[in-house]
Amino acid sequence: MKQQKFKKLITTKRLNLKFIEPSFKFAQELYDEISNNREFFKFMPFASVKKPEEEYDFLVLGKQNAESGKAVSYPMYLKSTNEFVGIVSVHSISWKHESGVFGAWVRKKFAHQGFATEGTKALEEYFFQMGFHKLSAKANVKNKASCGTLKKMGLTKDGIERDAHFNDYMQEWETFAVFSKLASEYKK
Repeated sequence: MKQQKFKKLITTKRLNLKFIEPSFKFAQELYDEISNNREFFKFMPFASVKKPEEEYDFLVLGKQNAESGKAVSYPMYLKSTNEFVGIVSVHSISWKHESGVFGAWVRKKFAHQGFATEGTKALEEYFFQMGFHKLSAKANVKNKASCGTLKKMGLTKDGIERDAHFNDYMQEWETFAVFSKLASEYKK
């Protein structure tokens, strides 16, 4: 598959997914959300971020990765108020193998309202329409919300990856449930 440029805007019923744009203001907003809710984000690799500059570096790298086709992140905003909701992404993109890996998180105040599912479904539709063959995701087996989102989206649980990653915040090895969906299984 030939590499393509990513859309700058994807819309859903309630959300605008906007191509990532680095700014110190946005980096501070991300850092404040994380530092005020570390326990809520304990399953996320960014839970132990120590300063806003690390978030800014994440945003810059995110834009570079999107421009080079390696990964793409879309901050999600409410259509009604333009309030920041969270981020959905596809990383580990292989244009040759037509595959990528989902990632998503929402701010604590927007948890359990279906925003992660809505944003991820929009990316699923977009990537399968581009011609991708497979999309996958991993979630800590203890993270019931993320595992639930992936099941709601109709991804197949492929198995368990034991002690796959050391979580700095929780100071323990994480075991992941691995999910995937093939283009042939995608239904709009």
